[in-house]
Amino acid sequence: MRQSRISRVTGYEPLRIGRRGKRGIASAILSVPLAIVAIVVCDGVVLSDPFCYVVSPGSMFALRFVGIRAGHRGFEAFLDILGTWGLVMGLSLVLNTIFYGLLIFGLMTLVSASRESKPI
Repeated sequence: MRQSRISRVTGYEPLRIGRRGKRGIASAILSVPLAIVAIVVCDGVVLSDPFCYVVSPGSMFALRFVGIRAGHRGFEAFLDILGTWGLVMGLSLVLNTIFYGLLIFGLMTLVSASRESKPI
């Protein structure tokens, strides 16, 4: 068996990634842009609440669970609102990324299982 250039230098064989690992990596990479688009659609466009729950569940959960503190006056109120908005957007990005990552991984698994199954 012929060794690759890097394995001759380091003495280690290259890491082999299986199909499930490749699906996991692809779903993790694709989920971040989809989560950002979902946040932009839900936050930037006036939509009904049920549609926002479907498109961006992270935004809707974050709006429900992050409490808005009683504000101050002047510039401190602006900083409080900015901090709360940052917390909501950060939490919604994380939740949407997890949601879309699991959704993409499940769809990829279903597609690969349907391709591998043999007709009767």
